[in-house]
Amino acid sequence: MPLLFQLQFTNLSFFWLLGCLALGIAYAFVLYGSSNNLNKSLKKLLFGLRAIIITLIAFLLFAPLIKTIDRSVEKPLILIAQDNSSSILISKTADFNQQRYIEQVRELEKDLSSDYEVRTFNFDSKVKNGLDLKFDGPLTDISSLFKLIDDQFSNRNIGALILGTDGIYNRGANPQYESKNLRAPIYTIALGDTIAKRDLLIANVNYNAISYLDNDFQIEISLEAYQAKGSSSVLTVSSSAGIVYSKPVSINSDEFRQSIILTLPADRKGIQQYSIRLAPIARELSTVNNTQTIFVEVIDGKQKILILANSPHPDITALKQSVETNKNYSVKVKLAADLLKTDIQEAGLIILHQLPSVGNNAQDILLQSADKPLLYILGSQSNIPAFVSSQSLLGITSSGVMQEATAVLKSDFYAFTLSDPNKLKISNFGPLLSPFGNYGLKGPGSVLISQQIGKLPTERPLLVFGEDNQRRIGVLTGEGLWKWRLEDFQENANHDATNELIQKTVQYLSTREDKRKFRVYTSKNAFDENEQVVLNAELYNDAFELVNTPDVNISMKSKSGKAFSFIFSRTSNSYLLNAGILPAGEYSYTAKTELGKASYQVEGQFIVSEQQTEFKRSLANHQLLFAMAEQNGGKMLFPDQLKDLPGMIRANETVKTVSYEDRKYEELINIKFIFFLIVALLSLEWFSRKRNGEV
Repeated sequence: MPLLFQLQFTNLSFFWLLGCLALGIAYAFVLYGSSNNLNKSLKKLLFGLRAIIITLIAFLLFAPLIKTIDRSVEKPLILIAQDNSSSILISKTADFNQQRYIEQVRELEKDLSSDYEVRTFNFDSKVKNGLDLKFDGPLTDISSLFKLIDDQFSNRNIGALILGTDGIYNRGANPQYESKNLRAPIYTIALGDTIAKRDLLIANVNYNAISYLDNDFQIEISLEAYQAKGSSSVLTVSSSAGIVYSKPVSINSDEFRQSIILTLPADRKGIQQYSIRLAPIARELSTVNNTQTIFVEVIDGKQKILILANSPHPDITALKQSVETNKNYSVKVKLAADLLKTDIQEAGLIILHQLPSVGNNAQDILLQSADKPLLYILGSQSNIPAFVSSQSLLGITSSGVMQEATAVLKSDFYAFTLSDPNKLKISNFGPLLSPFGNYGLKGPGSVLISQQIGKLPTERPLLVFGEDNQRRIGVLTGEGLWKWRLEDFQENANHDATNELIQKTVQYLSTREDKRKFRVYTSKNAFDENEQVVLNAELYNDAFELVNTPDVNISMKSKSGKAFSFIFSRTSNSYLLNAGILPAGEYSYTAKTELGKASYQVEGQFIVSEQQTEFKRSLANHQLLFAMAEQNGGKMLFPDQLKDLPGMIRANETVKTVSYEDRKYEELINIKFIFFLIVALLSLEWFSRKRNGEV
């Protein structure tokens, strides 16, 4: 790696150098021309030193450049990458010898290392260094190899990539597309068998991982069979309650595919395990892919909505029908006279239709529902003074007279959104019947709809939201929703506008802030068995500030009885736990901590699903390997041709050593050696002058 230095001169800089030299000689002549104290030889020496020093200093003031040339030679880099996924053994040919093949790859590495720089990798779902080959990876992502090459070796002299794989990939992008960016030949080693083997498998299962209690959910099962024409099997789906579905399967071709959709009831709360199984057929390649286990989390997500009315009214039916359009809501209708205490206790939201009323101030109801979100609906039966005193959002002064008010939607409402078509429909609906009087917000509030009286828009709220006693409340200052719902259907043949307005209102009011001081949650409810299981924890003090001073301990237990214990790590102000890769199964956990004298405990569940992706496809894709090699100027080989590969690479003229020349330009004044040289020369001159009596 030789270094060459060269001072850059131009015609102009050469003349400046002559000028600097003349200046140095002139300065030395002035200093030593008339000196009589020095002998002739010393005088000439000091004259020369001073001339050189002044010449150097003057020349440096013109910032001359020095060119540095760094020449280096880089050998070609040969990359050897081997697929380490399970499919290598699943799709292997009858004559494939695993140990012999591994030895061949290592011999190849040793042979090439004598002439080239060699780097080795193995990959499945991730790329790893070296050739530690076990052929047990759960997934294959060939594209990740090309991304790593692009990230780490984009500026290197890559001579060739040797890629050993069966061409089966089940994660990531198409490797043929990703390999286009590699400007080097690719030599693919074609592993696996391209002849289909007799096999029956569950190719895919589509399902929703979350279902609601008492609803039905669907499972779509894709079946495939190869070289099994005339065979038959039975598909069964089992839960903890036993077999819940069974269907015979007749295989009528050597490339058989069938999709089966079944509907099951979500009748038990919690994480439910379903085992899907195909009865094996004779002489099939593998029975591992005949079974698949899925987990469906059944949650009691239905919010219980209580519509509490002063008396029967058509608005009640309109409200109930709109709310029940969303299956996540369960609606109970009660008259105030028939109310039970448990009705309020079970409700997530209470809609008070014309309560308090003239005949019922509803004080007991309001007291029992002090911590419940409320939606007031005012009308001709409402007791306005009692309503005003029951909440801190809206004040109304009214004489009891009613007036018609049409809807004007406000553009500065941000609590939730309505679709533009439905906004237009609501604006065109007929009027509701509202109390006449003076309206004013008693505290912070957000108005979604204001009143228009005749053709005069006003700032009186028709639908307003706010908070009262740390709970959300809403007020609809008019009755007649049933007319809106009827008009919606007459004009549009549906109830979309009224349904959206009422459902969004109910959703906003019934969503409650999480006030738990200790929270533990997984990043998701279901993990693949090759994924890291990650949990987060948050701890709040009495001021609801995040703290992470105390330790948080967690114990996990699988359904099979295996237990794990961990301590959370601290982040900036919360907690994080990476529990690593866990065996497939259903897990429950209990997390505990203490803050001061208070103890906290949280329980939860998550699942780790068994990964069977590698067993779902056993036919090697040599067409892909040939296309990649052809595209990049390489060649596809088979394992018995590995001994010929070093010769092919050495004969490839594109695999050659590259010489680099790195040129740098630097101002001469920045070189420290020049500075020390000038100081040394000045010191030598000064010492000689003083020693011989010169000033």
